[in-house]
Amino acid sequence: MQSGGKPVTYQVDAGLMLMTGKMHLVSYFDAPADKPAVVEFVDELEARNTIRILPYGLASAQAVNKVGAEEYDGPGVAIDWVEVEGPISDTWPPESHRRIFGDLKQAKAPVYNRPDRLEVVSDEPAADARRILQKFVRRAFRRTVTDDDVKPFLDLVESKLAEKYSFEQAVRVGLTAVMVSPEFLFLREKPGKLDDFALASRLSYFLWSSMPDEELLALAEGKKLGQPEVLHKQVERMLNDPKAAAFTQNFVGQWLGLRDIDFTEPSHILYPDFDDMLRESMVRETQLFFVEVLKNDLSLTNFVASDFTMLNGRLAKHYGIADVEGWEFKKTPLPAGSHRGGVLTMASVLKVTANGTSTSPVIRGAWVLDRILGTPPPRPPENVAALEPDIRGATTIREQLAKHRQVPSCASCHVKIDPPGFALESFDVIGGFRENYRTSGRGEAVTIDGRRMPYLKGKKVDPSDELEGGRRFADIDEFKKLLLDDKGQLARALATKLVTYATGGAPSSGDQPKVEAIVGKIREKDYGFRALIHEIVQSDLFRQK
Repeated sequence: MQSGGKPVTYQVDAGLMLMTGKMHLVSYFDAPADKPAVVEFVDELEARNTIRILPYGLASAQAVNKVGAEEYDGPGVAIDWVEVEGPISDTWPPESHRRIFGDLKQAKAPVYNRPDRLEVVSDEPAADARRILQKFVRRAFRRTVTDDDVKPFLDLVESKLAEKYSFEQAVRVGLTAVMVSPEFLFLREKPGKLDDFALASRLSYFLWSSMPDEELLALAEGKKLGQPEVLHKQVERMLNDPKAAAFTQNFVGQWLGLRDIDFTEPSHILYPDFDDMLRESMVRETQLFFVEVLKNDLSLTNFVASDFTMLNGRLAKHYGIADVEGWEFKKTPLPAGSHRGGVLTMASVLKVTANGTSTSPVIRGAWVLDRILGTPPPRPPENVAALEPDIRGATTIREQLAKHRQVPSCASCHVKIDPPGFALESFDVIGGFRENYRTSGRGEAVTIDGRRMPYLKGKKVDPSDELEGGRRFADIDEFKKLLLDDKGQLARALATKLVTYATGGAPSSGDQPKVEAIVGKIREKDYGFRALIHEIVQSDLFRQK
């Protein structure tokens, strides 16, 4: 309402709204301008949980009360109704229950505080327990099972029945024993070429972070999964499945370090413009960008430099990009001179490679060497003290590092680490572009929209440096161009990260010819990222242990 034709964004939290409780973010939503809209979402709620609706960026209740609600002419949101429905289930008992117990009947089994409690009962407990366990063990062990595999768990159920346990309680003991079995908890891969069942599990945990589904198990039982064309088709099916969201979240979280997004909290004095919506938008941009590159088989060089990104209104404002409003993300072409494009200049990466007050070319440089170029630097000598950033602004990090690099034992590594780190010095702790440092000590006063900022304008940033071999760059844009000169190294590094994630072990020096073979094949496909996934799955690195 009264939003000037722009959407008003609001967040929905859910959880236990007590001092000792914890709320979690459901999502952000947009209220369209000047027309009603219904928003529907599914969330898991425990007893006594509730939801909370918090408009973003609107005037406070105090500000409205000063002029009166009738006279207030700023933007607002009116909530007409809230409806909660649950539990959500197409059938009862729910599908999760039916997968185990099937259509076995239920009977009352009251306890002291639940007089209407039901339990599954059986007229043929031994036969029904065997059938339930055979089906369950096959899924839990992710392979065909024999009577010998099932027997220990069936014996356990029968012993509990003999002790006068009810049928359901006895079966529950057997099911619990299956789920603490090493066959369930671990992927037991034998050295050499993986059999079809091991291949199904490795593939499923790679792309879904979960056990194989029925289609994969059926192909493994028919010894068809190992056929190259079948394997290719399954990879396509799995990447197109909603469960592939786990691959995006888990691989990106590990590869780029996004799991550490909340490791530090930016100083409210130096970075008063940081808020929860910006943090959430940071991570979402990177994940959606990854999905876009994967879905369309774009060149993996887009992870270093691209002409687009995924933006919503909050992140676009942070990046200084116009004409993007609201919470919803969309693929957005980057304007000339934005200095964005690729993961290096995404706010999420820039935040996790900084602390709450300052940036370090050493930390960011080491991150680029490791995550993007696949050439992590050695650990620093134990007798050399770490740099302490001067947040008062008396000296720049470049001036401090110049002295540090005079130590011979440090210089050989810093000549590799510092240049990529200096290229990223144009970005602050929360990923905002800067020409000067922010400081709380010495500097000029800063005023934005007529409001005096709590921080000061410090010394000028110098993002220039020189790579090994004498190649100089003036800023992040020129640095990214230098990285693109060796696309093979970018592909080699990403292939190594993917193989490590997919197999649980980094390729050894003896595996390098296999990595080079993968890089050679995707070179012919313009370094397509989806093509890289296919080549890794088809390679001996993935199909052998």
